[in-house]
Amino acid sequence: MSKKLFFVLSIFLVASFVMSACGSATPTPATAATINVCMVTDSGGIGDKSFNDLTWSGVERGIADFGVSGNYLQSTQPTDFAPNLTACKDSGAQLIVCVGFMMADDCKKAATENPEIYYAGVDMGGFELANFRGVSAKMEESSYLAGYLAAGMSTTGKVGWYVGIMGPAVQIFGDGYYYGVQKYNEVHGTTVAVIGYDANNPGNATATGSWIDADKGRTVGQSQMDEGVDIILPVNGGVGSATAAVMQEKGLGYIFGVDQDWTQTYPQYSAQILASLLKKVDVHIYDAIERLTTNTWEGGDFVLTLDNGGTALAYNSAITIPDDLKTEIEGLQAQIISGEIVIPAPKPIQ
Repeated sequence: MSKKLFFVLSIFLVASFVMSACGSATPTPATAATINVCMVTDSGGIGDKSFNDLTWSGVERGIADFGVSGNYLQSTQPTDFAPNLTACKDSGAQLIVCVGFMMADDCKKAATENPEIYYAGVDMGGFELANFRGVSAKMEESSYLAGYLAAGMSTTGKVGWYVGIMGPAVQIFGDGYYYGVQKYNEVHGTTVAVIGYDANNPGNATATGSWIDADKGRTVGQSQMDEGVDIILPVNGGVGSATAAVMQEKGLGYIFGVDQDWTQTYPQYSAQILASLLKKVDVHIYDAIERLTTNTWEGGDFVLTLDNGGTALAYNSAITIPDDLKTEIEGLQAQIISGEIVIPAPKPIQ
């Protein structure tokens, strides 16, 4: 080795050491060929036909378009989160994806302790860490439209709502739905009631207590239908499809799909699916991978809205919805985007 080359390498190594010792605001960028993405699911897991699958589809698109590699670790209970995040780190992942608001504390802890690794979270944010990108979704916006639609389509004057486990990320679905129904009542002089959720008392919301137990979806759906409910919005991942099955068996009732277009993920229940509330978290994950491969990473949160297409109400074309009702909903959407309609802030869950 020449003295000149040795001198250059020495300078480089000293500079690298100094930079490492001083620390950095963000981890060191890697080339696409060396980037490994490791995703940790929540308890719903891959195959939930909801936000775990949708998040993984964002990773798969990143693999296809940018040449990164990727894998996932399945969680079956909250105690799996921390060990799975550690396993992702130990595998040499440059980007770790945390799925579900119940993982927020574990994900924030991991990102804080490992500033050299990038993290992207789904249903979590506000960490203010340079190596973390979160996502929030104004699901109250599309849920408001769903509530208005449900009130306009109900023949019994009762619409239902339930959740898996209550928390801020899912509360906004209930708020939007509730206020959308109230708006319909105000416009049309009706008294459509929401069973299972009251925005003034969110802590008393109907919850199954599980993201995976389909039997609970059947039980809650049946119970609400017994109360006279004919349209239900289940914010419960794949568990909600069990309510669609009950409706199919009875030959009555409509359900809303959540996160993905259920006419595609649950085509067997197409006759029961009135519309779907899209929550395009895959866009956020794809964006995080693109930023990593193009050295444009910035810490912060990606916000999904009606305005940027991150959330939307997708009608089922197989169901006849009156044109005048669709026109009213289009008007409401424009008013939400413009700020003319402001959905009240969530009340504390007590």
